[in-house]
Amino acid sequence: MINLRIFGSRGVQRKTGGRSCFPAAVALVIAFALAAWSFTGTASAGDAAAGAGVKNPFAGKPEAIKEGEKFFDAKCADCHGSDAMGQSGPDLTEDKWIYGGSDAEVFETVTNGRKGGMPSWKSELGKDDIWRVIAYIRSLGKK
Repeated sequence: MINLRIFGSRGVQRKTGGRSCFPAAVALVIAFALAAWSFTGTASAGDAAAGAGVKNPFAGKPEAIKEGEKFFDAKCADCHGSDAMGQSGPDLTEDKWIYGGSDAEVFETVTNGRKGGMPSWKSELGKDDIWRVIAYIRSLGKK
């Protein structure tokens, strides 16, 4: 049996045995880090950042689509046209979009904007409001 003296904040302590707590401590730190990371984006469907597999929580909901239309008319129609068929901004009724047309990609575009003219709306529209705008756009159909 190994008998070592360790000097710590409590004075001299004895450590016996040949085992180290280091691997357990590392595992514990990793477990806490993973747990914290896994909870960072799970507050609500509207709060979730749009990952690749994220779907619009308001898709197909008539009340949300009506609200999304109001936001669209106020924020988006100047560039995309009142019918979303484009003016200075691209046509949103087309099947193919410049930065991708999945719910997650559109959410990213509306939230953070894009170079070349698309502004970020995250300071003026909440995440749920952005999802409602996307639900409205989807309700317009595609060419």
